[in-house]
Amino acid sequence: MHNSIKTTLALLVGLLLFGISSALAFSFDFGDDDDDWWRYAYWGNPNQPWVAPNGMYFYPRLPYFQRHDMVDRRQQHMAYRANAMDELAAMLYGRLGFDRAQAIKLARGIESTSGTVLMDNFHPGAVATYGSRTTLALWQNQDAFRANALALQAAAKALAEEFEKQPSAEEGAVFLPQRTDGYGQPSQEKVAVSPRVWEKYNAMTGTCDSCHRGFRGYDW
Repeated sequence: MHNSIKTTLALLVGLLLFGISSALAFSFDFGDDDDDWWRYAYWGNPNQPWVAPNGMYFYPRLPYFQRHDMVDRRQQHMAYRANAMDELAAMLYGRLGFDRAQAIKLARGIESTSGTVLMDNFHPGAVATYGSRTTLALWQNQDAFRANALALQAAAKALAEEFEKQPSAEEGAVFLPQRTDGYGQPSQEKVAVSPRVWEKYNAMTGTCDSCHRGFRGYDW
């Protein structure tokens, strides 16, 4: 009798443990699957002058898909600006022939995706989202980020205006080979360019570098 009771109790306990483990194994959470506090903890030296804040302090966060949609949009804008700057550099430094209309278009495109347009894609609720390279420092230094975004817009505008100028040789014009075809090959024809376009271009790229040094890191 005692043996049968012990056997029954052991069987019941075994079934209970099996049920608990099965429930844990087959439970699913369709909520925010990257919302873990440990992703945002700072593990550096606390004696450093600046310590990144814990990402949990920025809650409430945007819903999962909204955050990732915002990351996608800002990365697309970043890629556009990077490609535009690469093409401008190729024209200014001789790998491609110079096309004034295209240069102005590229500079204006950078201008139109900077400033408040750039800031709109860095909502505080999108902090430390998976796939993003934005550091937590950005949301702790939003005044500095805003200044960079507006400075980039102003620098791109100044570059576009410099491209629009067609100075004479007496005014110090620099003559670049003109682009001739869709492949960007230079011709024997020359285009007069303001000597200040290189200064304006470097000011624009310097603004990007400044922002990246402060607010761009590895993927989360």
